[in-house]
Amino acid sequence: MAHSNLVQSLERGIKILNLVARSGSGISLAEIADALEVQRPTAFNLTRTLVAHGYLHKTQRPVRFLLGPGVLDVAETWRNREVVQQFENLVRGLADELEGTVVVAEPLGGDVIAAHLVEKDRPGVVQHSASRRLTPYVHASTLCMMAFWSPEEAAAYSARYPFQEYGAGVWGTEQRLKKFLEEARDRGYVAWDGQNSRFLVGVPIFTKGGALLATVGVSLESTKVSTAAAKARVVRTVTAAVARMSSKGHTARSAVSASRKA
Repeated sequence: MAHSNLVQSLERGIKILNLVARSGSGISLAEIADALEVQRPTAFNLTRTLVAHGYLHKTQRPVRFLLGPGVLDVAETWRNREVVQQFENLVRGLADELEGTVVVAEPLGGDVIAAHLVEKDRPGVVQHSASRRLTPYVHASTLCMMAFWSPEEAAAYSARYPFQEYGAGVWGTEQRLKKFLEEARDRGYVAWDGQNSRFLVGVPIFTKGGALLATVGVSLESTKVSTAAAKARVVRTVTAAVARMSSKGHTARSAVSASRKA
């Protein structure tokens, strides 16, 4: 009886948003009706309401439903809390110290979003966004997310961005990418000589409960970190900065051991 007073239509709307968020390329009206165990007219009215308020986006030919900008607006408001200041200080501090591009990325609606960003060409300026999607298989923060997500979350992301279409040109084979992500999990961070002569580092940020909250990605010109020792110093700098956040309610898995290994 604990849920007897819940509003059924609101519950159904929330379920629709969850279904759409987990889908790779959107979901059809029939799939929504089946999942909710309702008739199609009922599902149509629910989706029409969510579309009208911007929480869903309806595509044509075929008709499918994706998350709309209203969800991103709510997420942006939710981010406007104490952790925003912590992340802002983190990216600004690392960008100043390393003289590179630094981002705190967060998962949102099936994508990886550059929520807080300082670009090398705009030092000291922290850009905030709830819609700047990071390219899969390329960015350190995206690769870090893939390495430390749960198997279910990683599978959903791979379904949304199939390897053959988005990753094969970068990694060649899925086996190579899988090995890279496994090594990252063992180390506790991502370190990669990426495309366009860039050295990339990604470090996960976990909640005290062990859930993946965000990732920190750093991109530097390879000419500035041309030796193994220089790369190791960058890894230590990033993992140490993330580890310091543990006193503010977040913790980086293996951050201390990762900096030692580096």
